[in-house]
Amino acid sequence: MKHAMITRVLVLLLLVLLLSSRVTVNAQTTGDDDDHTTDADGDNEDHEPDFERDEDGTVWIQTQVMTVILNPKLPSYQYWYTPDENGSLARFRVGYLMVIEFEDINGDGVYQINETLQFAPLEAFDWNLITGAVTDSTGRNTEVYASYVKGGLTGEDWDDSWFEDWMPGYMQDDEGSQFALGEGDDDDNSTDDDGGDEYGVLNLERFEGMTMQFYAHIYMNDYNGTVTDDEGIKANYTISGGVELKVDIEIGNFPYVSNTSKVAVLNYLQEDLAQDGDNYMFELDEEDGEHEIDSDDAWEISDDLGERFEDKEGKDVQDLALVDATTNVTRGFYRWVDKAVMTLPNGTSKATDVSASYWADGSALLIFLAYSNFDGGSLLHDPSMKLIETASPIPIDNNNSIPIPTETSAGLIIGLIALVLIGIGIKRR
Repeated sequence: MKHAMITRVLVLLLLVLLLSSRVTVNAQTTGDDDDHTTDADGDNEDHEPDFERDEDGTVWIQTQVMTVILNPKLPSYQYWYTPDENGSLARFRVGYLMVIEFEDINGDGVYQINETLQFAPLEAFDWNLITGAVTDSTGRNTEVYASYVKGGLTGEDWDDSWFEDWMPGYMQDDEGSQFALGEGDDDDNSTDDDGGDEYGVLNLERFEGMTMQFYAHIYMNDYNGTVTDDEGIKANYTISGGVELKVDIEIGNFPYVSNTSKVAVLNYLQEDLAQDGDNYMFELDEEDGEHEIDSDDAWEISDDLGERFEDKEGKDVQDLALVDATTNVTRGFYRWVDKAVMTLPNGTSKATDVSASYWADGSALLIFLAYSNFDGGSLLHDPSMKLIETASPIPIDNNNSIPIPTETSAGLIIGLIALVLIGIGIKRR
């Protein structure tokens, strides 16, 4: 009697699995009832981006594919695949950590450390993190944004250990932070005790009046953008909806000490923050081919440190890939448009080339995006960070369906039940 009861239960379970392996369930997952809708034809609409703020000020932006968290104290973005809880397999970070004025001594258009005139670590300033959404006529979010707006000096201690080894001659002493000036510079700030090498004082007060904003967007649908000045369109780009975070870097009122200098912004890229994931590497797509860099490999410090990124001709957008070093799967990209727009003091706008240099410091890949002198005006530039949906280490359920066994997994379960039934039959005989 007992065996008969077990057999009937197993047969019933077998029939349920046979049906469920062929039927698609369109019910929504628990907790998503208010966030996702179904159209008149019964098809799930695209998942709109959403955001929230923790008690400590940390901002979360999420789509069906991409999750981003923003540090409230510094322009910094960590991002991973939404189904990959907390980025346990693939987690990346982009931080905007420093602004630098440099004299392009060797004329290559990019920043090397011996060309430094002055700099300011961005963690020395207060940042106001503003969030919001753009909605359509039905009230659904079509765009979520989060904007870091620079304030005054924090007046707090901040960590300089990440740059003190490579910023030329940087030191901490009783007279304040100092750094060696590049060759060919003429500055009367100070000299060392021996009257030898000339030094500049890290005068952060000079940067208090500088305006700076990092305006991030995630769109629900693909966004087609242009770089346009008074002469017309100079570059085109597309931001992929739901999987790409676009950042508008805006700088104004920069306190130049030279009329011929350039400005660089440090993009600090970390590709291997996964808790249990494999090692990742950067693959730079340059004019002379693809170059692989592991950020764990610290480059030797030298006066001319800063390898020029060779732009690919005919491309409006330059990029580097985030690649799983074990499987060689590309998970995503960091990209930047190779044109920026300067708005000059007389109100005219002019597109200018964006160039880049890079090196690894053992913890990250440092990308320095360099811009022409816009003294008295302002500058706008567009980098972005993107995930490739089909490269997710965990399958993404685009229909937001209740997880059900696939035909393969259902088949395995059915096979196991069949073996149990056969075993019961043999035992009964």
